[in-house]
Amino acid sequence: MCVGGLLKPPKPKPPAPLPEDASVLAQRKRLREEQARQTELDKQKTFEMRLAAYTDKAGKRSLLTGKKGGQGFQIDQSLMTKETLGN
Repeated sequence: MCVGGLLKPPKPKPPAPLPEDASVLAQRKRLREEQARQTELDKQKTFEMRLAAYTDKAGKRSLLTGKKGGQGFQIDQSLMTKETLGN
């Protein structure tokens, strides 16, 4: 039997990260803050667009759901004769 495959030496640990310059860390922090601000602005803009789209629809009346819903159109009295109504 071959036991060599079961007793493998442990893998070496990855090297420690190089010490980074303080300016690089500050630049990354500024970049993250800028991205967070841009994301917040995009969310606010999307919210305002959805709100505007919703409120624009609120003022329009429907023939079915309006105050006189289901009653149909008003017809001029001269058109409401037996001969012309429904033709």
